Amino acid sequence: MKKRIVALLMAFALVLGLAACGGGGSGATDVTGTTWALSGGSQGSTKVSKADLEAVFGGEMTYTFEKDGKLILALAGVEVEGTWSQDGDKVSMDVQGDTGTMTVKGSTLTIEQDGITVEFTKK
Repeated sequence: MKKRIVALLMAFALVLGLAACGGGGSGATDVTGTTWALSGGSQGSTKVSKADLEAVFGGEMTYTFEKDGKLILALAGVEVEGTWSQDGDKVSMDVQGDTGTMTVKGSTLTIEQDGITVEFTKK
């Protein structure tokens, strides 16, 4: 179990650099002016709790989507700025040149990459 958690966390670190999105959809939750906090993750059928992820990263992780397209990624008390845009249920982000894709459904924001899923819940 411990090896799977370590593998998930290593992969999660890679996913952070890819966290952004582009795409379409209708009736999606608008993320404008909202903050989303890390709520857990999984690799295949292995679940990893929010507490386990926060213990590894040294604290809470959040994404804040400001109205002017400014994104704030906060991890363990350190904030990094980037930009974001939304097209339907896809949220595209660029943080210091790293881009990626997230999907929003209701109160859940999800990053999926290579069998790894990381979820955030709307605060």
